[in-house]
Amino acid sequence: MRSPSGLAIIITLMLLVDFYIFQGLKTVSNPVSAKAKIIIYAIFWAFSLLSIIGLIVFVNTDAQFMGKKTRTYLFAVIMGLFLAKLCAVVFLVIDDLRRGIQWLASRIFFKDTEAADFVGDKISRSAFLSWMGFAAGGTLFSSMVYGFSNKYKYQVKKIKLQFSNLPINFKGFKIVQISDIHSGSFTNKNAVAHAVDLVLSQQADIILFTGDLINDRADEMQEYIDVFSRLKAPMGVYSTLGNHDYGDYVQWPINGISKSQNLENLKKVHAQLGWRLLMNEHVSLDKNGQQI
Repeated sequence: MRSPSGLAIIITLMLLVDFYIFQGLKTVSNPVSAKAKIIIYAIFWAFSLLSIIGLIVFVNTDAQFMGKKTRTYLFAVIMGLFLAKLCAVVFLVIDDLRRGIQWLASRIFFKDTEAADFVGDKISRSAFLSWMGFAAGGTLFSSMVYGFSNKYKYQVKKIKLQFSNLPINFKGFKIVQISDIHSGSFTNKNAVAHAVDLVLSQQADIILFTGDLINDRADEMQEYIDVFSRLKAPMGVYSTLGNHDYGDYVQWPINGISKSQNLENLKKVHAQLGWRLLMNEHVSLDKNGQQI
């Protein structure tokens, strides 16, 4: 379970964002009937309430109680909606700043009649910016849903590097770099195994993993040790830790395991995988007597 105070802050932020979004919603819903407004507002606040309830459930349960797949989708929906709302808020803030500047300018530079005409078009402009905000937020949310639904469609991006001082024996040296596995978010083991096959098909000289093997807990990897231990390369597999690997985003202990013990367990996971974990250190690579 995460910090109660931290959860309270997040919920407060969510409510503030929703309240701000609601002001924009009232602007764009002006033309509709009173009955339609009630329905629209009820749906909006119902989603807001469900998001908060979902967040509370998420932070107070684990995968054993809810199921990893359910937790993953729940978090994705909550986070996606929140980020989409933040995107919309940007446009609403722009509109508020515009109206504030207009109001101030009308009081300083214009006569009363001129001021009325100057501010008279604020509703149409406000509605336009509000619609732009909702469109941007909807586009962002749709993009996130698309990305989440295609998270197992792995691709290889090839980059050629040239160094004037590269030893001749390392010409054509191939490195495969992978990162951000976040095993706690996996729900399809076969799809993950396909990713490993894709890495192996590159026939790299060395494989580098650059952090975030897990979301929070070392035991997230237990189901996937047999999958990722297949990663092999002639000059080895080297790894390092990422920010999530340190367990900074959950409240410890969890199931009697402390934060420090979790980190030690994760180091053992790297060893089980056959990866050489680098902890603030470096190694030299030797190829036929030449080193980098």
